[in-house]
Amino acid sequence: MAKEKTLRLESVMVTAEKRKADLQDIPSSISAFSETDIEDARIQTIQDLSRLTPNMYIANWGIRGTSYVFIRGIGAVNNEPAVGYYVDGVGYMDSRAFDSNLYDIERIEVLRGPQGTLYGRNSLAGVINIITQKPDNETRMGVDLTAGNYNNYQGVARLALPLVQDRLFLGMAGNFESRDGYTENDYLDQDVDNHQAFNGRVRMRFTPTENLDITANIDGEKIDDGAFPLGRLEALRKRPRHIAYDYEGSYKRDGWGSSLNVAYGTPWFKLTSITAFRKFDDSADNDQDFTILPLITADETIDDEQFTQELRFASPNSNSDLKWLAGFFGFNKKKKHNLHLGFAPGVAIPWLPLDRVTDSDLTTSGMAFFGQATYTLYENLDLTFGLRYDYEKADIDNVMTMKSNGYSLGGDKMSESENSDAFLPKLQIAYHWTTGFMSYAGVSRGYRSGGFNTAYMDASDIHFDPEYSWNYEIGFKSSWLDNRLKVNTSLFFIDLEDQQVVQLLPSADTVIRNAGKSRSMGMEMDLIAILCKGLTLDAGFGYTDAEYREYKDSLAGTDYSGNTTIMAPEYTYNLGLEYRKDLSKTWGFFARTELIGIGPFYWNDANNLKQDAYQLVNLNLGLERDNIDLILWSRNLFDEEYEAVAFEFPGSDPVGQSGDPLTFGVTLRMRF
Repeated sequence: MAKEKTLRLESVMVTAEKRKADLQDIPSSISAFSETDIEDARIQTIQDLSRLTPNMYIANWGIRGTSYVFIRGIGAVNNEPAVGYYVDGVGYMDSRAFDSNLYDIERIEVLRGPQGTLYGRNSLAGVINIITQKPDNETRMGVDLTAGNYNNYQGVARLALPLVQDRLFLGMAGNFESRDGYTENDYLDQDVDNHQAFNGRVRMRFTPTENLDITANIDGEKIDDGAFPLGRLEALRKRPRHIAYDYEGSYKRDGWGSSLNVAYGTPWFKLTSITAFRKFDDSADNDQDFTILPLITADETIDDEQFTQELRFASPNSNSDLKWLAGFFGFNKKKKHNLHLGFAPGVAIPWLPLDRVTDSDLTTSGMAFFGQATYTLYENLDLTFGLRYDYEKADIDNVMTMKSNGYSLGGDKMSESENSDAFLPKLQIAYHWTTGFMSYAGVSRGYRSGGFNTAYMDASDIHFDPEYSWNYEIGFKSSWLDNRLKVNTSLFFIDLEDQQVVQLLPSADTVIRNAGKSRSMGMEMDLIAILCKGLTLDAGFGYTDAEYREYKDSLAGTDYSGNTTIMAPEYTYNLGLEYRKDLSKTWGFFARTELIGIGPFYWNDANNLKQDAYQLVNLNLGLERDNIDLILWSRNLFDEEYEAVAFEFPGSDPVGQSGDPLTFGVTLRMRF
């Protein structure tokens, strides 16, 4: 996916291991996307990213706060995330903030497998690492304007310039998106899942000396979306994107964040400090029974803020046989959560309505010490050892009250505190057989923190324990044909203990429990090749076999041992062909087509809600010149029908959401 000027693939430099290195020299399974890749493949959301990344699947429940990421069959729905999400080195600790528009991006890296040593808690499935554009001495200005079906209008503006040559730089970027919904509520005669978003980012960079780089960032977003486009699954399969329920809902999210990144180099070490604060307010109200009957409604608000500090020392960039890194990480996170469930008369109690309100205040703080070192023997053999110690403390105050017609029916109070810690080692060996072929093997440990259930059936459900994983992996990275072909592949086996699973309750709540044990094994491959002048092939394939080894569901009275874990497609693949040709001295032609495949998988632990395999085709056609591009694009070109999500509450019919339909439009990209 790169614009090639010669018949050789360019090196891809990444910071996946918190130091700059060639992707082909890192003994881990990583997919990386450059600025050109992102523009050519039209990667605008993490859903777009997942379709071009082997063994990565994202289920989106209609709103941006419910985009759940799974890698290698491991993920999370309502509990702590299993995948780390980082923007310019700052971790987003709540998965409800993951799904935001991607714009003005320099590079995206997806690390598969546990990244506990360098990234710590809640990265036992992998990490998404996003690096935005950095201003420098070059003045860059640009505008992207998009119009498409479903009244889709988008705009991106970017500016980067030096305020003082070699010393002070300014970068600004903004994004706007608006479109009508894909799904129609036939009962209310209106679209459901309309989208609207504003995003902005400002960056000031100061380099008073060659060895000191100080960058201050501030960003914000405002999202105003429609309600959950969910309906009875059987009806959706007969008539996709048509639902019927009686209560109009909405989703809104306002968020902002700031960070200060300081990098200081000396002859002996490089010091990096990342100080960050992030906050978002999230609100969703919706029909909870998804029928035309006034049975259950839900109104949920979340006020979340986090403070993080990372300080690390690393060996200077050199050809030394020893490369090392050591650091400290600390955080404090506060989350206020209010959930109001309204039950119509007869649903919860006979002849009377019921309002149940749950208020919780959760405070989590923690710290970690970590280090990693790689030593090169005999010029070709790399030995890597890493270790991290994570500690955290969580306190919750939870109040649940019940009322009917203004009269109190009692409630419950809970104040709990829990501590947890984990040692997260990593051991790898890599051998460079030639300059173009490296093989590796490694073992690493991952950890996801425990937590509290604010809705629970009995006292045993108040708290759930941390989850741990061991990842065993072998692979190779290679380049062939005078660097016209790169092939990277890996085999993995992941063993999980005390796995956290989300179970649906008859009250339309969820509860998180530790299932027992599971395992996931499989492989993935990334390939990129220059077939001939102007024609590039990129491909990826992932296979996952994930199942519960021990899992007894006391709520359903069922043993799920041996069942396939949820949202773990048996395989994923992506195949892209990209062609560029000069039409004249000033104009060029661009074409890119993609075939994306998702293998069969299950939506639930019982394995009776299945998503069959499906394929999507995307197409981009464009004209390009130095300062302007005109691109015609389409997504899901053949309007393939599939489910974006499906689930069932005990005692009710399965509910689902149709996948995105055929979309198309035109983008005008201008550079000044």
